[in-house]
Amino acid sequence: MRKIVAFTFTLLCAGAAHAQVDTVRATTLPPDQLAEKLYNSGVAKYNQKSYRAALLDFDKALVAKPEFAKAYYNRATTHYELQEYQPAVQDYDHAIQLEPTGTSYFGRAQAREALKLRDEAEQDYTKATELQAGYAPAWYYRGALRFEKADYQAARTDFDQAIKADPTYAYAYHDRGSTQRQLGNYPAAIQDYTKALALQPDLLPALLNRAATRRRAGDLKSALVDYNEYLNKKTDNAVAYSNRGATRYEAGDYQGAADDFSKAVALQADYAFAWNNRAAAYLKLEEYKKAAADANKAISLNPQYAEAYLNRGHAREMLRDASGACQDWRKAAELGLEIGKTYAANSGCNGD
Repeated sequence: MRKIVAFTFTLLCAGAAHAQVDTVRATTLPPDQLAEKLYNSGVAKYNQKSYRAALLDFDKALVAKPEFAKAYYNRATTHYELQEYQPAVQDYDHAIQLEPTGTSYFGRAQAREALKLRDEAEQDYTKATELQAGYAPAWYYRGALRFEKADYQAARTDFDQAIKADPTYAYAYHDRGSTQRQLGNYPAAIQDYTKALALQPDLLPALLNRAATRRRAGDLKSALVDYNEYLNKKTDNAVAYSNRGATRYEAGDYQGAADDFSKAVALQADYAFAWNNRAAAYLKLEEYKKAAADANKAISLNPQYAEAYLNRGHAREMLRDASGACQDWRKAAELGLEIGKTYAANSGCNGD
């Protein structure tokens, strides 16, 4: 939840006691004072997550005081919580015109990003960093946008700045780790994921991503430790089972790999990648009928899956279906897997 600015105001009242008791009091507050009272009421309702009621108070505050920048800002924030992004942008516009602050630009950036106006959002994040260099979220979210654009060097620089502004920002360490991984800096990526986990032990994506990075770096043993820890905590992630299965496969544990791919497809029956990978594990285990059946399933889910045709070709070859094997290898080559041509040529498929 984004922070909402709260202000308290001291109201003027009769101070010392007097002998006379016929003091006349105004029944209507001055406009500015009324606006402040309504504003504070809106803040309280926002903090109670009574967003519609908060909007009504901010509306009334702005009727009483049309140039009330903080009321525009907090009404914008309330619209954002209600996923009313265009009204949020309009209110941030007013807030920025009246009182340009880093947090107002940041808020408008968030709303624009929700509207998929990513270039405009990046511009607002940039303005927020210029006005408030110590505001870590502005650097972080701009870095995330640049990561999505595959501008990894710029993204890493932004995550550096986010961490400089807030050394306890676990998400910034995590995302810098992902950026380092994209840049091929595996030791630095592992170090960042480890720091993110030290700051926030329940940040499970960091554990999963550290496992994947260790696997890419060739440290299969440590990768399996991370996958095991992750899957002990979260047992409903088909991709995690598939990735641990792939790691076990690379480590030569083909039965363990097959077991993991089985868990993946049990969780996600349309997971073509896991069906094909189990086919590959069954090939290693010399269970060729199972391998052919799994490759069939992968192809039924994705008829353009070249690797599945390749694996089915291997299974058919071992099942003495030479013609079917040749057809599959040719299909794999047709789909861009050149090694299919090699298998077909080596097996004398020219006449099939």
